[in-house]
Amino acid sequence: MTFLGKVLVVVHLVLSVLFMAFAGAVYTSQTNWRTKHDALAKTATAAQTQAQTDQQALQTSITELNAKLAATQNEKTTWEGKAKSLEDENGRLDTENKSLKTSLDGQRTVAELNSQEAEERSKEAQVQRARNMELTQSRSTLSGDLNSVRDELFSLKLKVADNQEKYDALLKNYGTMRAYLASKDLPTDPRVMSVKSSPPPAVDGKILSAKREEKGNRTLVEISVGQDDGLINEHTMTIYRGDKYLGRIRLVDVRPDRSVGVVVDTAPNSVIQVEDHVTTKF
Repeated sequence: MTFLGKVLVVVHLVLSVLFMAFAGAVYTSQTNWRTKHDALAKTATAAQTQAQTDQQALQTSITELNAKLAATQNEKTTWEGKAKSLEDENGRLDTENKSLKTSLDGQRTVAELNSQEAEERSKEAQVQRARNMELTQSRSTLSGDLNSVRDELFSLKLKVADNQEKYDALLKNYGTMRAYLASKDLPTDPRVMSVKSSPPPAVDGKILSAKREEKGNRTLVEISVGQDDGLINEHTMTIYRGDKYLGRIRLVDVRPDRSVGVVVDTAPNSVIQVEDHVTTKF
């Protein structure tokens, strides 16, 4: 074998060794990479699982914290409301305290006034006690006077009873007299009787109307004077025109400012007319 062949063989052997070394290095490198890849994959999976677990735990913590925050806010609102209520209650108590203080001052003033009034009433009671003693002393006197008055009242009652009997007797006699006068066709009215016994007042008037009754022969006239002039029923008046006598009338319906009379006498050939004069003076 030549030298070149030996060199080539040596080179071939060296290259083979190098190739084998390179192949071994590559295999070793590939094996280590897979191992590291698997390890890293497991680590990544574990990390991802841990991350998910941690994320779930974090989400749970966040949810719990949000719930606690909401509860805390609600509790804060509740405490704020209680604080506001306490402030209002404090204000009300302050107002009530002021009112009670004012009332206490007023009651203190009233108590002082009552004390003064009690002293005054004590003085009045003393005065009244003395007055009661005077009244007690005068009571005996009044009792005697009362007995005297009762005796006098009894006497007066006896007199009233006697006067009542006399009044009943007079009333009975009056009724008997009215019945007797009526049976004789005499007037029973005291006013008519006074007309018969006393002349009418001096009155002048005019005839306002004159007419004859449809049934009967009476002539009725209305005149311009009445009660305000002092006239009453049964008064008689004379009718005249100028200096001429026309007749007489008797009043049967007297009113305040006018009257109605019936003609009881007429002059021969005389006709009574409106505006004729009437008078009580003749």
